[in-house]
Amino acid sequence: MLSAADLPTPIRKFLLDSGLETEAPFERRIFTNRDLNFDSISIIGFDMDYTLAIYRQEEIEAKSLTTTTDKLIGRGYPEALREMPMDPRFAIRGLTVDRQLGNVIKMDRHGYVGRAYHGLRKLERPERKAIYRDQRLGKERERFAPVDTLFALPEVTLFAGVVELIDRAPESFRAGAGAPSYAEAWLDVRECIDLAHRDGSIKDHVRDDPGRFIEKDPDLARTLHQLRSAGKKLFVLTNSLFDYTEVVMRYLLDDALESYPDWTAYFDWVVVGAAKPGFFTENAPFQELDRTGAPIGGRKQQVQRGKIYTGGNQLGLQESLGGYADEVLYVGDHIYGDIVRSKKSSGWRTALIVQELQHELEVRHDWEMTLREIGSLHGLRSRLAEEIGAHRYLARMLARLEPQELVGTGVTLVEAARVLEATRTDLRKRLEWLRNYEQETRDTLERRSKEVDGAFNPYWGSSFAERHDTSRFGAQVESFACIYTSRVSNFLFASPAKYFISPHGLLPHWAPSAG
Repeated sequence: MLSAADLPTPIRKFLLDSGLETEAPFERRIFTNRDLNFDSISIIGFDMDYTLAIYRQEEIEAKSLTTTTDKLIGRGYPEALREMPMDPRFAIRGLTVDRQLGNVIKMDRHGYVGRAYHGLRKLERPERKAIYRDQRLGKERERFAPVDTLFALPEVTLFAGVVELIDRAPESFRAGAGAPSYAEAWLDVRECIDLAHRDGSIKDHVRDDPGRFIEKDPDLARTLHQLRSAGKKLFVLTNSLFDYTEVVMRYLLDDALESYPDWTAYFDWVVVGAAKPGFFTENAPFQELDRTGAPIGGRKQQVQRGKIYTGGNQLGLQESLGGYADEVLYVGDHIYGDIVRSKKSSGWRTALIVQELQHELEVRHDWEMTLREIGSLHGLRSRLAEEIGAHRYLARMLARLEPQELVGTGVTLVEAARVLEATRTDLRKRLEWLRNYEQETRDTLERRSKEVDGAFNPYWGSSFAERHDTSRFGAQVESFACIYTSRVSNFLFASPAKYFISPHGLLPHWAPSAG
């Protein structure tokens, strides 16, 4: 069967424009955690940043790092901070910052630390285990800071650089004050990067040159049009203020399709400055805005179609939408602010945009054979471990057994002693072979895993996996997103009446091979 990826671009576009379905390229698929009847979804809401607007991560991170570094130096941090090595690949979503110890850690779904860096120095297994052992982490909010958004990645990279500077040259900090503690440094980084976002140090550059920082998705406008043509109502719900939203959305959608005079025509409702996650739990009023962003009239508890509002709350928006909560699909990129809160507080169905998923799928495609080998090696190691355990137990039993105890089985004492010693010898040889085989398997598995990890990310491997299990981030995606994909325009490949069916999981004892 010819896949969409095999078709020439003009043919693909013709088929899509004609309303004919084609198979989505592998990196643009939509994945399902919970069954979702898309045909029953009558209203779809979108976050803007990292959802409708896909940022060029290297550009936005570079600007964030330089502007925040300037602010830290303005606070008295040494000029040497500019010279610290800060690799934009260092931080990925799903990490956790240990503010107390100056570490950045990655946990599996159970909260166990599989990798850790102190500054930019990787903690090897003995040191990492000595610090964290096998305990669940992350519950102490004063100590641990989760990294849940792509916007947060620069602050992690910068914090690692500051930790390096504190350790290498504490004397370079302001005389008399001394170097800050790791926790104080984290607060300084957080405050400075928040200020950089608030005072326009970052967003002013995006406003001035959106094409440098934002990818213009050629399929976005047609995707929104397809959803509207299927009878679905659309809305924007973003924390960004109107002036910034106007610039970004005009860049993305204005002049994309002749039938839409400007970007607002794609949406039935527009809410900016929403202050999520508080939007989902509090009762702030809405304020209508004109097209310049100026307030119109008094504050309101509901919104009207075709108008622009700032602030507000989920209950008021829900009443204005005119549908049941489970008929609303909210599409966002923030696990906590967009997905968890909207799902728990509103009852809306959820779609998570994971921009880095495209890279994840490309690596999995390129390294498919190696990943299969890793899966086989895991299975082999598990079987070897089971057999080694059984042989150890048998060896301990035989070590305590006396030849006299075998005489009752019908053999002489001499024969019993001979059989017992021969069995012990064979068992030792078998156990030694199994141990060597298990170590060889472990070594091969480690080599293969390092190779694949480097393809995902040279520091952390895949965002979705850790310790041969699902990572904390992967578990969050699984738990809170009904569906997830790499970008909004991937819905172009899905029928508006599609029934998304999840691959329902099996308990371990339900597997056919369980025994």
